[in-house]
Amino acid sequence: MATPPVSSSSSSSSLSSHHAPSGFRNPWPSKTTLSSFLHIPFTRSKASPTSTPIEPVRTVPCDLRPYSDEEAENGKQEIHATWLGHAGFLVQFAGIRILFDPIFAERASPVTWFGPKRYLPTCCQTKDLPKIDFVVISHNHYDHLDIECLKQVTLNSPEVRFLVPLRVKQTIVDELSILEEGRVTEMDWWDVFQSKGLEFICTPAQHNSGRGIIDQSKSLWASWVVRTASQDTSVYFAGDTGYLGCTAFGEIGQRYGPFDLAMIPIWRGASLSVLGRVGLRLTESATSLLATLHATPSDAVQLFKDVRAKRAIAMHFGTFCGSEDEAKEPLELLVAELERQEISLLRERWEGQGFGYVNVGETVCVPARAESLAPSSSTSSDISSTVLS
Repeated sequence: MATPPVSSSSSSSSLSSHHAPSGFRNPWPSKTTLSSFLHIPFTRSKASPTSTPIEPVRTVPCDLRPYSDEEAENGKQEIHATWLGHAGFLVQFAGIRILFDPIFAERASPVTWFGPKRYLPTCCQTKDLPKIDFVVISHNHYDHLDIECLKQVTLNSPEVRFLVPLRVKQTIVDELSILEEGRVTEMDWWDVFQSKGLEFICTPAQHNSGRGIIDQSKSLWASWVVRTASQDTSVYFAGDTGYLGCTAFGEIGQRYGPFDLAMIPIWRGASLSVLGRVGLRLTESATSLLATLHATPSDAVQLFKDVRAKRAIAMHFGTFCGSEDEAKEPLELLVAELERQEISLLRERWEGQGFGYVNVGETVCVPARAESLAPSSSTSSDISSTVLS
């Protein structure tokens, strides 16, 4: 049985500091302004920034056998995570299946004939997915909220529940024609929702939102913590986020870490993939300008350490890009940073600790903890009775 979301009052930051008169804002100091983006420098150089021999990721056939009902029951002590491309993940633990930010569209756009186009094909079709218990959305940008995909998910899984940040609910309800009360739950940062033996915590991210010109930052953006009610297994989904200037990740790690698995973006959004298609690429200074909204590979490693994840899997790269160079660059930078910090690169085996990446359609299996989490400040006594309407 699901309980209404409640808000945790123990955050060191003001609960409403991200609320603005007409929408939402990032409450941390940022050196990036709108005028900064109007002066982003480009270059025609297509050379990779490092000489590390890295092959770009590719799409492989999606093996969904670990998600069968029998395997789900037998594998409750494991976490299965399949990268569906971009920020999309299918995750299963404690017998529950969760979709994070799935996108199967050919373009991340409101129309089919224009906008960021896939560089890598999908690993399966939406109709091939197993029965889904929850869909978790980080924000409403087109490369994270694929309405056609969600329509198919609701056909295959009529009892699926949606968890979204504030003011995203109405888009889901209207586009999917959902009539049942309680099917879509919207949450503010630090809100906690319990259902089917899991806790879903909506946590901060540093980004923005909007599906058009007039709704910019009108809805909230978020990252997500999902853990068992017994707190012995947990995952962290960072969504789409920058890192520079944002102090929230250390707080997330302190309150809810360590995590058995974190899914962390390492590159910029789909909208800039058009540059690679015309032979352009962003300079290093341009990448720094964008880092307040999109984590760089080095930022991603710091985020991984801040949230106290045991292992992390890279996302938000390679799927919507304009060239092979752009597909390889984030991986080259990630591997170089991991080597610099002496952090293990995970590829074939995921039992140990470290940071890694997989091909689109590839599934990793990681062990859930046998011991419970150490006590944190996010105990049940910290949760207030403020219920969202």
